[in-house]
Amino acid sequence: MNLRRLFSIKKRQGQSKDGSMSFIEHLEEFRRRLIICVIALFVSMFGCLALAPRLFDILQMPLAKVPDHQLIVLSPLEFYITCIKLALVAGLFVVSPVVLFQIWRFVSPGLKSNEKHFMLPFVILGTLFFIGGGVFAFLVVLPMCFDFLVSAMPKTISAQYSVAIYFSLVIRMVLAFGCVFELPIFMWILSAAGIVNPKTYSKLRRYWIVLAFIIGAILTPPDALTQIMMTVPLLVFFEVGALGARILYKRPAQRVSL
Repeated sequence: MNLRRLFSIKKRQGQSKDGSMSFIEHLEEFRRRLIICVIALFVSMFGCLALAPRLFDILQMPLAKVPDHQLIVLSPLEFYITCIKLALVAGLFVVSPVVLFQIWRFVSPGLKSNEKHFMLPFVILGTLFFIGGGVFAFLVVLPMCFDFLVSAMPKTISAQYSVAIYFSLVIRMVLAFGCVFELPIFMWILSAAGIVNPKTYSKLRRYWIVLAFIIGAILTPPDALTQIMMTVPLLVFFEVGALGARILYKRPAQRVSL
């Protein structure tokens, strides 16, 4: 794994004469990229606030098959705080191309000129995979999760859910699956740029299997079905990423300095 290349950033204005960046300069560059992402996110969030009530209605769809369900609020501000959270998450999906572009801009100075053409596929595919993961969680995982959980309840229990708790679960699942779907993109890009040898993925496979179950247990509710539905994509996407990495990998000798 040639991670040193990520930190051998080419010379920019205000950098040292040998063209390298110090640790402080790395932090400054990271801070600048982070500020851009945060500003874009808040602008997008305020733009999505008007859609928050509509999002509130749409995200109740996984409860559609739950008989006699009812959402309740336990505090006067619970509904409004939830709407702000929904606007923030919607804004994150809207600005995901900006975030991915800033990630690329942070690491791209460490790439060779002929490797920088991966920027457009990284941003486009990364955005599509992130949105696809959120849609998969919303349309497939959450309905199955609630069907399973509700079917296990005694009939004497009525289904009443706190707005804050329910939407916190929805947001966590949507973001978690969005991030999981990004895994192969990062694996492909790292190998296509020659930073990570595909053999490294093969060596890490046994550790990834264990880590996938741990991630599934942490990010999902404490039921076996939902944890499996998180773990399986993690394992599948790792194999997809490893397969694509073998196809796209360029050895150091194949990379031409321009």
